[in-house]
This record gives sequence, C-alpha cells and structure tokens, in this order.
Amino acid sequence: MADSAQVVPVEEPAATATATATAITTTSEPEAKSSDQMESQSDKSPAGTLVTIMNLFAIGVLPICTFFLSLTLLGYAVWLLYMRSYDCEDILGLPRIQTIASVGLLAVFVVSNVALFLRRKFPMPALVVMFVILLLMLFIGLAYAGVNEMQTRRFPATGTWFKLKVMDNVNWNNIKSCVYDKGACNDLVYGSPKDKPYNRRKLPPIKNGCCMPPETCNMDALNTTFWYRRKDEGQPLKTEVLYGGMVGRLSDCQLWRNDWSVLCYDCRSCKLGFVRSVRRKWWQLGVFLIVISILLLISHLLIFLATFWERFKG
Repeated sequence: MADSAQVVPVEEPAATATATATAITTTSEPEAKSSDQMESQSDKSPAGTLVTIMNLFAIGVLPICTFFLSLTLLGYAVWLLYMRSYDCEDILGLPRIQTIASVGLLAVFVVSNVALFLRRKFPMPALVVMFVILLLMLFIGLAYAGVNEMQTRRFPATGTWFKLKVMDNVNWNNIKSCVYDKGACNDLVYGSPKDKPYNRRKLPPIKNGCCMPPETCNMDALNTTFWYRRKDEGQPLKTEVLYGGMVGRLSDCQLWRNDWSVLCYDCRSCKLGFVRSVRRKWWQLGVFLIVISILLLISHLLIFLATFWERFKG
C-alpha cells in the first residue's frame, strides 16, 4: 500500500509567485500614476509657471522686442542719409558728419543683432560689448541734445561747436554770402508793404534773425524790411558782442540797415538764427540716441539675466 502510493507534485509555489508578481504590478501602477500626478502638479505650481514664463521671455519675447528696437536705428540711419541738408550746411562740413552718424547707427544695428544671435554661446562678452557701445551712444546723445555740459570744441555738431564756428569771422563771411545768395529774405523784401511783421515769431529763425532787427530795438516797421527808430527814444544800449575772438561794441540795433543787401546779416541775431536752423536736426538726433540707447540697455540686460536663468534652471 505504501509503495503503490503516488506523490502528486504541488504547484503552489508557482501560483504564489504569479500572485506575488501580479500584486507587485498592481501596486507599482498606482505608484507610477501618483508620480506622474506629482510631476503634473509641480508643473502647475507657481515655481513651474515662473520657469515657463522666463523661458518664454528668454527664447521669444525679449529677442523679438530687441530686434524691433534695433530696426529704429536702421530707419533713422537711412533717414539721415537721404535727408536734404539745410542750405549752407556744407560750409561747416555738416553733410560729411551726417554721413558718419548714419554709418555709426548702421554699425550699432549690426552689432546689436550679432550680440542677440550669440547670446547663448557668449552671453557675457555680448553684454559687455553692447554696454560699452550703448553707453558711448548715450554720451553722444547727451552732447547733441545739449544736456551734457562736457561739450568740447572738437566735438562736431554740438551747441558749443556751432557757436564757435559761426562766430568766427572767416566762417561767417562765407555763411553770410551763402545765405544771401540763397535768397533767405527775398520773399520778405518783395512782399507787400502792408505785410507788417507782427507774427515774426512764426517765421523761421534765419528770417527772424537776418531779415529784421531784434525786438529789443523797439523799432517801427514801414514794411517787413524797412524799419525806423522811434523819435522819442534814444540810442540803443551798446552791448559787447563776441566776433571771432574780438569784442565789438556795436549792437544789433546799430548794425541794422534798411538796405536789402545788408539788413541784419552782420547781426548776432542772424548768426544765432542760422545756428538754430541747422542745429534742430542734431538736437533731434541727440534725443533719439538718448531714448534708444536706454531702451536697448534695458533690453540687452534683461536678455542676459533671462539667459542665465535658463541655464541655471536647466
């Protein structure tokens, strides 16, 4: 009986292993799901949102804004190249200075976009180069706009430079001949005698300064270019005027002549009127340089910070 008994193999361990594996699989699936949920929740957290926003700014928004800002440099450079020069500017060499300013703006446009393209590989060198260039452009803009008092005599097209050039007798004789040949006062000379200059402040500075005596002379007008001194007033006070380094004692009121070929072309008011006429363009350039240099400085600095933020988080 004992020999004829058969031993039946027990398969319980296999079944137990299968059940254990199934249990492990079922327990691992919730863990995986929970980890995915945690990651998705972390992406929706404030820190994840901030990282996403910074990446968006570093990759897209800031570079695009900086590129469009640099396009204004290109547009202003083209405008300077094709802008018609004021009459008699070539005597002072202003067209050549205008061309140099246009080329400089084009160079800043190119450097800004190269720094923008290489911001990921060389962030620090790109920032340093742009800061040096933009700070120099800001200094030049302050000089042109008349804000910076450190205007040297050799810095062209600034207020101090204009006054020194125009007050020089040799330069002014050439400028005066040019202004006269261009007929600055012709429309006033041949105007109607009834046109009295009560709206003289609306006239261009060159006409107001060269074609009429200053308002401080208190003269009466027969017409726009013929003036006479009032009988009840004495001689005008003499003022010391600088003419090419020499101090003269003739005032603008005494220099005025009713001769249409003389008028007030030798007056200080005529010189200052010419300066105001040609300087307006350079004042506008100075204001533009100040505004665009500050905006580009801020933009490139933000790009630098966003690039380093992206590297740190990566």
